[in-house]
Amino acid sequence: MKCYFPLLSLFMFTGSLYASAGDVSDYLRQYRQSGVADYAREMKIISGYSLEKLVAELEVFYMDTLPLVRQKACYLTCKKGLQMPSGHRTLAVTRLVKAISDSDGGVAGQAIGYLQAFDPVDFNAEAHSAIGSSLQHAKMPHYGELARLAGFAGIGKEVLYRQYLQPGLPVRVKWNIALALARMGQADALDYCMKKIKKLPVNSELVNYGLPDLIYTRQKPAIAYCVELLLSDKNLCRSPNPDIPEAISCAYRIMELLAPVIAGFPVQVDVSGTLDTDDYPQALQKVRAWLEKNPGYKIRTTTY
Repeated sequence: MKCYFPLLSLFMFTGSLYASAGDVSDYLRQYRQSGVADYAREMKIISGYSLEKLVAELEVFYMDTLPLVRQKACYLTCKKGLQMPSGHRTLAVTRLVKAISDSDGGVAGQAIGYLQAFDPVDFNAEAHSAIGSSLQHAKMPHYGELARLAGFAGIGKEVLYRQYLQPGLPVRVKWNIALALARMGQADALDYCMKKIKKLPVNSELVNYGLPDLIYTRQKPAIAYCVELLLSDKNLCRSPNPDIPEAISCAYRIMELLAPVIAGFPVQVDVSGTLDTDDYPQALQKVRAWLEKNPGYKIRTTTY
C-alpha cells in the first residue's frame, strides 16, 4: 500500500488553505470519534505544515489506542514526506519505520507499504538499525514484505542471509528473502530465483506475478530474461479483454513492467501503469528495435 498523491497537485492550494497550529490534532480527534476521513482537510494539513511540525503534532496519535488513528497518522506522515525532495525525507521515514513494530498487523503492514514509495537515500542510520533489528524476527507479520523493503533499501544483508539458510522456512518467506538478497547482489539467491521462474510455463500468471518479482531484483540476468520474453513472437498470454478468447503476445504486458525500470525506454507508462500509446503493435516494434540497438541498457535502482 502506497500513499501517492492523486493527479491534483498540492500546489493548486492557495495560501488561504494553510493550516494553523492544532489543525491536525483537532482533525484526528474528530476522526477518532467518527472514523470518517475528510480528504480536503487532510490536503490542507499536508500543505500547511512543515514535516517537522506535522510529525511533532502527530506524536501522540502514533501511539493512540485505536489502530485506525495510528494508521491515519502514518498516512499523513507518508504523504507529507513524499511532498519533500528526495534526501530530505528522513524524518518521515524514521517515523514510519517505528510503525513496523506496531502491535497491530494492519498498521505494521501499512507502514511497510508506505516506505516502499521512498528512495534508498531517505533511509538513515537510525532507519537501517531499526529495520535490521526487525529482520531478526522471521515470524513477525509481513516479514516477506519487510525483507523486500530491506533489500530495496540495502539493509541487513547478513541477517537476511542467515534467515535464508534456516531450514523449514515457509516457501513464500524464503522466496521473498531470496528476492531481497538478489536485490542486494547475492549471486546464489539470484540464481535460486532465476531457476524457479524459468521452470514455470510462460503465460499470463508468470507475467503478472513471476516477472514483477524478478524485475524487483533489478539484476541484469533477471531483466534480460524479461527482455528475452518481450522479443518472443509466441502468443501465450490471455487478453485483458474477456471478449477476446484468442491468446495474445505477452510482450505488451512486459513492456509495461519494464518501462519504469530501464533508463531511456522508448515507451512510457501513465500513472495507472498502462502504456502511454494508442498503438500497441507499433509501440512493441519501437521497443524491440530500441532493445536490439541498446543491449547495454541501464537499470534504474532507486525505486522499489
